[in-house]
Amino acid sequence: MSILLLLSTACSPKIQGWSQESYRSSGFSNDALNQERLALLPVIVLERPLEKAKAPEGRVLSAPYSPQSPPGDGREEAPLNAYDAYRVCLGEILLSKIQSRRPNLRLVPSNDALKRLNDEGLTSAYRKFNRDFPKVGFDSALLKSFGKALNCRYLFVTQAVVTEAKADASLSIIWTFGRQSVLRSVRISGQIWDAVSGQQVWEGSGVGYNRLTAYEGLPLIEEMANQAVDKLLDTIMP
Repeated sequence: MSILLLLSTACSPKIQGWSQESYRSSGFSNDALNQERLALLPVIVLERPLEKAKAPEGRVLSAPYSPQSPPGDGREEAPLNAYDAYRVCLGEILLSKIQSRRPNLRLVPSNDALKRLNDEGLTSAYRKFNRDFPKVGFDSALLKSFGKALNCRYLFVTQAVVTEAKADASLSIIWTFGRQSVLRSVRISGQIWDAVSGQQVWEGSGVGYNRLTAYEGLPLIEEMANQAVDKLLDTIMP
């Protein structure tokens, strides 16, 4: 009976989350965001988490996710096709939640942003940016060209990674029955860049996660993505 009770009560894992704001320029505020146009670029979905490089004291790295890889290192770029579903899912959730939180914000959705960049002959430049940004950040000249093409002062760039990690099995915890627990998460990091000054003005992140134990079903990716996006926006659009 106790086993049946466990099976009936442990099948719906709870989605949890947390967020942080890691950088905000002294000259950037919610009022500034409301007064200017904001372009939402498509979410960049990463194959795996990247270690954040340390900036010299008093400076903020333009590429806050990973140090640049040396040219000609022989490594091939990971195919993006496997991550299209995550990109579309996160993009739709992000757009919907921004619009609901700030209905009066002068927002350019990601699909419109891509169309405008294509119309301005920046398709190749965007593809290169999408590939290189996690390693090297924004080039000032490219940033300004994007801002001009999109007629927006601020660009919202987001990166996300979906992870799954298995903890060591433990027979000492009787309710796991010696099976491994699984921690699954969606982390989304966001940056806002000022296309006029060529500088990053804000950075934050949000995570949606859950820890599965024996007999719990996998949560929908949308559930964790919703939590992650909510936590991200809590820091910039409360």
